[in-house]
Amino acid sequence: MRGVWGVWDRGAAGGLRGGAMGAYGFAAQLAIGEVWEERLDRFFTERFAVDVRRVGMEEQRRGIDRVFVGMETGEVYTVEYKADDKAGKTGNAFIETVSVDVTGKPGWAAASQADVLVYLVTEPETIYWIPMRRVRASLARWRRLYREVAAQNEGYKTLGLLAPLAELERIAVKVW
Repeated sequence: MRGVWGVWDRGAAGGLRGGAMGAYGFAAQLAIGEVWEERLDRFFTERFAVDVRRVGMEEQRRGIDRVFVGMETGEVYTVEYKADDKAGKTGNAFIETVSVDVTGKPGWAAASQADVLVYLVTEPETIYWIPMRRVRASLARWRRLYREVAAQNEGYKTLGLLAPLAELERIAVKVW
């Protein structure tokens, strides 16, 4: 992944604040997610020589939010974005294991087909660049070590492991 940290680097970008409380409604979460996606798009395009491309519904169903193409190298990465507005306060990342409990739909940690997870802790703003294969390789260990919790949504729950941010830092290629 040399291109990501070598010729793409251009300098730093600013930050945003935001978040939600209570049960998670789909429309509200979508709107909040879009704000953070725009923030991450700006971060990567301002800092690196990369073309950040939005994807269609087919890619999104596969857990891919963006395609990054190195403008000088041609390197291509499929990327899943996650924003967490609680991790900065709790010190734990929410690693989704079950997306929808009533159907048993697997969470992004196991199901995403992206090459890279970009995990954004919103406050204090911290961005982790993690190869998704490292997330999947860590899941069994994390299941033994950390508790699984439920996040209430409208009509279903999402389950996830509360993994310390130090675990993300341990498997990340880069942290900003």
